[in-house]
Amino acid sequence: MKFSRRITLLNALFLCSLTLSAQTGYEDAIREDPSRAAGVHHAYEYIPSAETPAPKGYKPFYVSHYGRHGSRRATNSTFKAVSQYIDVVHDADILTAEGEALYAAIGALYADHVGMVGELTARGGREHRGIAQRLYDRYPRIWRDKSRPNVYVQSSNVPRCLVSMANFTSSLDDNAPQLRFDFITGDKYLDLMAHDYYDDDKISAASSALRDSMIRATVDPSRFRKAIFVDDPERVAAVVPDVISFMYVVWAFAGMQQCTETPGDDIFTRFFTIDELIALYRCYNASIYNSMGNSAEWGDNHLWAARDLAQDIIDRADAALADGSDIAADLRFGHDSGILPLAGLMDLVGAGDRVHNADAADSWQSYRRVCMGSNLQLVFFRKKGAEPLVKIYYNEEETLVRGLTPVLGPYYRWSDLKAHLERRIAQFTF
Repeated sequence: MKFSRRITLLNALFLCSLTLSAQTGYEDAIREDPSRAAGVHHAYEYIPSAETPAPKGYKPFYVSHYGRHGSRRATNSTFKAVSQYIDVVHDADILTAEGEALYAAIGALYADHVGMVGELTARGGREHRGIAQRLYDRYPRIWRDKSRPNVYVQSSNVPRCLVSMANFTSSLDDNAPQLRFDFITGDKYLDLMAHDYYDDDKISAASSALRDSMIRATVDPSRFRKAIFVDDPERVAAVVPDVISFMYVVWAFAGMQQCTETPGDDIFTRFFTIDELIALYRCYNASIYNSMGNSAEWGDNHLWAARDLAQDIIDRADAALADGSDIAADLRFGHDSGILPLAGLMDLVGAGDRVHNADAADSWQSYRRVCMGSNLQLVFFRKKGAEPLVKIYYNEEETLVRGLTPVLGPYYRWSDLKAHLERRIAQFTF
């Protein structure tokens, strides 16, 4: 009876710690580190957290992992948007001295992107090496087990994912050279890692409309306009008819500076006030949550898209748990549009929360939930004569499953978690 009360107390304390950590205000967080205003383009931020020891007698033996690619350059849509402006505004002679400084800073970042749009950066590679090193350090027993040397690796065929995969597995290989890696990729695996959604065009349109309406309702471009453009409204309007759209394009592209580590002026802090960064982030965060997260408006569509990925986790875990299995880990490398729907389907506390899209910033933060390099890790434990347990990490932080009772802290019976996943997979059919 005393043991049962102790377990209940520990579980309550663990849930309380997760709740308190989630309540950190996004405005304070961005004031502390303005780079967080980049949202999904925020470089991976490892935040050390407490580790709950496994129940007595349980030892780790298998890992199931999903990782978003690390820090990358801007994708084609953002790059094209900047391309429309970068030389036009300069050649039109409508920039102030501060505007010319912005042109130089954007130009340096633009030059880094030429011929490299969407590709992984050196920082992105280091992020994945670091995540892998910490996983090894946390559970060396798994990687040193000579009876389980095999690691199965699946990846999206997009280059930034493949290079992330190479860095992650190289880090493991440096620590445990006896591991044997089986790599696979192709269109099939892009579909598995980041399945298209039902009503994708409708979701994209709704997300863009939400972002744009929030920006026009809450972002004041007057200070930015005065700082960047000369005091000649007609001449400026002839080149930049919508200053607030220009402001957003610059902000969106500037978020990539931390990923590329391009030297020079920090565009966020030099050319935007902290209040402007916060306002733009809130609008963008709502759009990202609507387009990939478990929103009240579109969440079911996204969760449907993660069903095959969740089933792959179940099937490969069952194979690894079978008698005589020699699998140490299943590793997967994909995109934000893969890991975020998966978190929603699993109903993870935090990343998988369901709220209304416009209110997302009050409790759900893209710079934490789906930053570059975001990752989900399921670590399996066993004890002779007992059922396997699973501990879940999201971005290397112990995480709970909503509505599922753990054995202790973040440790769940595999049979319970598997049944939960199977129920969720069956629930989201169209």
